[in-house]
Amino acid sequence: MSGPEGGLGGKTGRGIRDTRLVERALRERWPIPKALRGPLIDRLAGIVQDPDTSPREATSAAKAILTASRLNLEVITKAIDADKHEDVLRRLKTLEERDEYRGPTDTLGTQA
Repeated sequence: MSGPEGGLGGKTGRGIRDTRLVERALRERWPIPKALRGPLIDRLAGIVQDPDTSPREATSAAKAILTASRLNLEVITKAIDADKHEDVLRRLKTLEERDEYRGPTDTLGTQA
């Protein structure tokens, strides 16, 4: 069992609970100020790498880091999808403009 040191709570003995709470905050997308995000991940990485950390707390810290990474990938994926969508709309508009320029066509696709 780990001593009173460690975790996000410092020497308070609440380490595993604090680490699990951070993982939950990330998973449930609680608002975390931008200024705290980098230091928070650094602190979690320190918990994972500390040989004195209990296996349960190290696992919780690793889960929190992986959750943050997954959320970042989701944001990137959504941005890429939005960009693709905009590109498709732009191409569709270009095709529609070309069809309007050619004039109406009959059912066989030839110009009337």
